[in-house]
Amino acid sequence: MPTTETAQIAAENQKTPFKNSKNTNQHSSTPNSTNNNEHNKNAQKALISAEKRYRRLYQTTKDGIMARDLEGKMIDCNQAYAKMLGYSKSELKKLSIKQLLPKKYREQREKIVNKVLKTGRSIVFEREYRRKDGSVFPASVRTWRLTDGKGNVVGIWSIVRDISAQKRLQKSLEKHAGNLEKIVEERTKQLKEKERLAAIGQTAAMVGHDLRNPLQTLLGELYLAKSEVEELSDEEAKLNLKESFRIIEDQIAYMDKIVSDLQAFVQPVKIEKKTVELHALLNSVLATVTIPTNVSVQIKNHNAAPTLLADPQLLKRVLVNLVTNAVQAMPNGGVLTVSAKINASGQVSISVKDTGVGIAEKIKSHIFTPLFTTKPRGQGFGLAVCKRVIEAHGGSICFESQEGKGSTFTIKFPAR
Repeated sequence: MPTTETAQIAAENQKTPFKNSKNTNQHSSTPNSTNNNEHNKNAQKALISAEKRYRRLYQTTKDGIMARDLEGKMIDCNQAYAKMLGYSKSELKKLSIKQLLPKKYREQREKIVNKVLKTGRSIVFEREYRRKDGSVFPASVRTWRLTDGKGNVVGIWSIVRDISAQKRLQKSLEKHAGNLEKIVEERTKQLKEKERLAAIGQTAAMVGHDLRNPLQTLLGELYLAKSEVEELSDEEAKLNLKESFRIIEDQIAYMDKIVSDLQAFVQPVKIEKKTVELHALLNSVLATVTIPTNVSVQIKNHNAAPTLLADPQLLKRVLVNLVTNAVQAMPNGGVLTVSAKINASGQVSISVKDTGVGIAEKIKSHIFTPLFTTKPRGQGFGLAVCKRVIEAHGGSICFESQEGKGSTFTIKFPAR
């Protein structure tokens, strides 16, 4: 928008904004009367003073002021307008308005000029100008109808302000507003997650209290029953009962694991670092997991005999979980590849890759969410616990997966 002073002078001089002092004197003449000579002189002085003030503002304002005839040729402009566009005033008089506007604003210009000429009202709008060097800048423009001393329409005149700084500030504010929205969204998400974890914690306490004791009772009764079965003479009945006891034991162990996982998840992760030989750790993990005969295993240890400082039990738990998931993702067999290395900066990187079913795109964002699982007998704590353990080691866990081709989970953390 033009400045208040510029707009005020523009309003006062709407009909003849570019007339000279000679014309001012002619238009300010009054009927010849001896009695009014002094009054006429004072009036002329006031008009001359007003025109000087207007001319001074016209030449010194930072806003560009220019007038064009009905054919679009420039009549006059102030120095600010010329400087704004990088041309001299004489150069501008040789250029059409179309040469100063990007193509997309030419139709807009025609519509605005026609509306101003038709209605006689000024219009404020924004558009871009092209400088002499080819660069483009945004501007706020206010356009009036230009008339001569007799009230005839002879063209239009405008006040132009470069609003590049304003636009940069606006973009900066929009960027900060976007960042603020993201921060608020993230904080809200974190708050909801904390509330969710608090609810899980309460559930864990209740489950631990209400299920652990009955589970212990079941194990005790099962032990007594197994002892009594040994005294039976019917071997067939004995075998049948032993099979039933085995199934019951498995189910009790599964229920106990649910309780343990639930309680372990809500407890703070306490790291007890010890020296770990990486190659031995990987062999121990693979020995722990039952590998089907239709799954081949490859170990790629890129360092001779690397050692690191980590919590051996927790790290093994993470890797057992990842390897188990990889094996389960290959029901029809495949290749399991475990890679490990320590780079020059002391960063440990261990990857577990499978050639299994892969992870569907729609569930990738939920993979590390507690209680989220796609397994019929899963609790959804495995990867969530893995994430907490690795983060407690000062590291991170990530994955890549393509449905139908397999997945690769990678953990990274400092070796010391």
